[in-house]
Amino acid sequence: MSDPKAKKSLSDDSCCQDGKSRRLVIASTIGVSAACALFPFAAGLTSILDPVVRNSGSTAKVPWTRVTSVINLPDDGKPAKFEIILAEVKDAWTTYKNVPVGAVYISRKGDEVIAFNLKCPHLGCAVDYRSKTNDYFCPCHNSTFGLDGSVTDANSPSPRGLDTMHTKIEDKFVWIRFQQYRPNIAEKIPLS
Repeated sequence: MSDPKAKKSLSDDSCCQDGKSRRLVIASTIGVSAACALFPFAAGLTSILDPVVRNSGSTAKVPWTRVTSVINLPDDGKPAKFEIILAEVKDAWTTYKNVPVGAVYISRKGDEVIAFNLKCPHLGCAVDYRSKTNDYFCPCHNSTFGLDGSVTDANSPSPRGLDTMHTKIEDKFVWIRFQQYRPNIAEKIPLS
């Protein structure tokens, strides 16, 4: 006959082995579940940080856009309005072609070309060129700007002058780096 103490000892060992196995399975399941939960979090983190990376303010990432031929600009400094159409805009996984993104006033005196964003730096209303008074005017809150883009009225609500764009003339065409800027603050801070 077998010894009952030996049976008890054997069953105690198998019980401990079963407990260790269960703990190992539970710990493995928790570890694998945590790893699986980390992947979507990591993917979402890049989406959350994308605006931070994109809004670094560097003009190196802003593409040059061909706007018009130099001969289309009057030589006397009178501004002309042009729509800005980007050849390609990428948004997450989608690429759009020929996207209108805004407008500018461009003026030329000799070889010097100046471009101003059409949006008022106060709250973003569209600025008009007034040929009678030879200035820029925002009809929303009566801000006035000189041909050099500076604020001409001391009572103007605009915190800064018109936003200039980087320009260059290449192969008899005017090219600009079009950017939008934060409205209603004194500093010229790019939005993208």
